[in-house]
Amino acid sequence: MVYQTLELRWWEAVQKQDDRSLFNRLYLKHWEALYIIAWNRTKDEDVAKDIVQDVFINFWERRKHIVIRTSVIQYLTGALKNRLIDYFQSEQVKRRVFEYVLQQMGKVIWQSDNAAAYQEVEDAFDETLNAMPENMRKSLLLRLENQSISDIAKQLNLAEQTVSNLHTEAGKRLRKKMLLRLKGAALPITIVFLQALNDLLINK
Repeated sequence: MVYQTLELRWWEAVQKQDDRSLFNRLYLKHWEALYIIAWNRTKDEDVAKDIVQDVFINFWERRKHIVIRTSVIQYLTGALKNRLIDYFQSEQVKRRVFEYVLQQMGKVIWQSDNAAAYQEVEDAFDETLNAMPENMRKSLLLRLENQSISDIAKQLNLAEQTVSNLHTEAGKRLRKKMLLRLKGAALPITIVFLQALNDLLINK
């Protein structure tokens, strides 16, 4: 209890004085515990490290707006659980979209360049998705999980028109960034991927 109170004082200094040294203390104190949780869920060292890193980056960037009512570790654990939910939603969505892509393309000859091209498309999707604002990313993933606009609006506490606007903007970002990045063998797969994504967003 005493240590938790001390940590809350550290956090207050981080918020008010942008104290990086105290933030680093919190990072070193809690990184391993969060990593163990993330690894137990994902079974992937690199993914677990990336997710925990994202949690701490968000913790620092949003420090002026975060309110901790219990303890630092409880807040961080909650943030980690939310990030893990996003990760698994993203993985489920990718599988669903790629299955649809394969259906649209018909029989695919799995040569080495095809496999590499699919990986390029998946990496570009991940990068673009993770760069989206939180509400945009969450609303897109929920939509691709067959949830209605009204249900998403209720979950995220947003107006239905706002949710629709987020989906429109998300589609634009995906098209722009993925088409700019992907060339060669990955380009036709990207085009079909984006069309499949659009179909899944509309046909609900």
